[in-house]
Amino acid sequence: MKKYSLTLLAVAMLSANLTFAQSGDEIITKHIEAIGGEKNWSKITSLKQTGAMSIQGMEIATSRTTVDKKGMRMDLSVMGMDCYVILTAKEGWMYMPIQPGMDKVTPIPEEQIKQSQGRLNIKHSLLADKSEITSAKYLGTDTMDSVPCFKVAVSDKDGNEQTAYFDVSNYYLVRSEVKVKAKDEEQELAMTFSNFQKLPEGIVIPMTENNPQMGGDIVYKTVEINKPVSDEVFKPTEPKK
Repeated sequence: MKKYSLTLLAVAMLSANLTFAQSGDEIITKHIEAIGGEKNWSKITSLKQTGAMSIQGMEIATSRTTVDKKGMRMDLSVMGMDCYVILTAKEGWMYMPIQPGMDKVTPIPEEQIKQSQGRLNIKHSLLADKSEITSAKYLGTDTMDSVPCFKVAVSDKDGNEQTAYFDVSNYYLVRSEVKVKAKDEEQELAMTFSNFQKLPEGIVIPMTENNPQMGGDIVYKTVEINKPVSDEVFKPTEPKK
């Protein structure tokens, strides 16, 4: 009987928590506090994550370098071939010799550059910059991979919209759904985040990401914060073959 009462108490407490957090703005605020707070995130100017992704049993070395509001570069090494994607505030390029017709540096379409600008803001890409958010509407609760989540519709200053899912137990962002245009068609892109780690700088970031556009899970093994990054990193070059 005592065990049964404790179970009811736990359910009641969880229900009370879900009922209380009905404001999208409040959820965003608690999320930012949970992943380190605005003060710690304001000190982050550059971020380099190095790891690997697994696609069809093949491990691909990868790294992502981001300088806040300036540029982002992702490098991949596939079967001895160096590939990359570069994004800046106004331009972007891809070099993917592993794909037919992509063995030369290819400019990224302007529409895709506009849609991807949030990735240049280190804080905003993880919804850690409240000043970039124009609205946060609470949509109720949902379950993602057996994890109860708060569901919030988020809009930013650039007019981008996403549906964000926050773990009710710790307010970490575990899933983001956005709509992107590709070849005049609107598609939904869903990214998931897991394996959260607190860094010495006081911020918490996911060490594992699942991005359908990349084809699988990316597991980061090392993270470098505020290391100097040359401007040359964000300039396209055609690697030697």
